Amino acid sequence: MPHTARHQLQLTLEVLVVAVMLGVAAAASPELLAVGLAACAGVIAWGWAGALALPTPRGTFGVLAVGGLSLLAAVVARDAAPWLGWVPAAAALSMIAAFLHQLLRRDGRPRVVESVSAVVLALAVVGTGVLLVPASRTDLGIALVVGALAAAAASAVTDLLGTVPAARPWLTPVALLAGAGAASAAAWLLDAPVLVWVLVGVASAALSHAARAVLGPLPTMAHPRPRLVAAIASVLAVGLVPYLVAVTFVPGALPG
Repeated sequence: MPHTARHQLQLTLEVLVVAVMLGVAAAASPELLAVGLAACAGVIAWGWAGALALPTPRGTFGVLAVGGLSLLAAVVARDAAPWLGWVPAAAALSMIAAFLHQLLRRDGRPRVVESVSAVVLALAVVGTGVLLVPASRTDLGIALVVGALAAAAASAVTDLLGTVPAARPWLTPVALLAGAGAASAAAWLLDAPVLVWVLVGVASAALSHAARAVLGPLPTMAHPRPRLVAAIASVLAVGLVPYLVAVTFVPGALPG
């Protein structure tokens, strides 16, 4: 986790702001959610190289900006099932851009494997986040999205216990419980089946907490931009959950 209690509090507040922003956008319209996700993808592109201390930050920014927006466009442009029909093409083009960036480097290509791996990870995070869009096209899907984002926010609040040494071994189970509770509360408010939303909450809290646990200890988290990137990544990481739950357990959550 980040290095001081102040840094941890800032990261938690940023997660709450991003989760609320995307939740409100999802409830308003898929188009507004797409705008919010585009902003998140832009911040990831802007700050990813700095967060992971990668070489050639300008090239990394270009690849992630183009790749992230391509993944988002591949989902938003679909108006009928299969909702992910164009995502493989967008992902393939993004990967080609990532390798082309490495070929065009003129610095001797130090840490080339690390650079490619980091770019692929960022594209995966953005690609996971854009899966929120198909689910936001129905009332049940919106409830799934809100439940997942509420769980991410709740798990971020439990991270504050990390400043208490005796509580650190319990951070993960507390985060999962908080996520289940937040998603269940969202289900109750939105008149959705609570048992399925408990699953949404646990899975979303686990993914969000894991993302922050991986990024949080990095030395760069002492700076504001990497903390914002970590906050956004930990929210986008839950995007897979509403989509998979909609496909598997909630008929009608995806249109068509």
